[in-house]
Amino acid sequence: MATLFIGSQYIKDSSYIDENVDEKLLKSTIADTQDFRILNILGTALYNSLKDTSPTTWNASQLTLVNDYIKPALKYWVLHDGGMLFQYKIMNKGIVKRTSENADSIDSGELKMLLDLFRSRAEFYSERITKYLLQNNTTYPLYNNFGTGIDAVAPAQSNYTGGWYLDDNNDCGYKGIDSFKEPRC
Repeated sequence: MATLFIGSQYIKDSSYIDENVDEKLLKSTIADTQDFRILNILGTALYNSLKDTSPTTWNASQLTLVNDYIKPALKYWVLHDGGMLFQYKIMNKGIVKRTSENADSIDSGELKMLLDLFRSRAEFYSERITKYLLQNNTTYPLYNNFGTGIDAVAPAQSNYTGGWYLDDNNDCGYKGIDSFKEPRC
């Protein structure tokens, strides 16, 4: 039995998810997001030790890790990863967009801004997990001993993502084919 670190009611009570969100869809999103996101933060051994046991058997340090650190990160990762999924449904006739008489869907620009906000918060809380585990590595020995198999996942050393900005109009110092141009620096 795989343990979910948060339940659908926790998400509904502590976030922007409405009570009427399909329970099956929400649980599936939590399980997938937990595997995709939290495994990479904790590493295989620590992740499996929590996932494969019942919360009633966790010790105080495991409860602290899950309740104070993992839950907030997982909540925002579920909001981020589920943001697109929650408005669509796969049916026999294809993929359909859910609509409501009482609400208007947001446009793609607004959705991107909202998902960026959720990602930013999720990365912040994910980084807190990593720093906490690095600070308390003797309490969580499985964090450093994540496994040796080919399928073992090492814990992420940083949880922030960001793209590189490469100004392709800046040829400062480049003399290639257009060597007749003067650098604009």
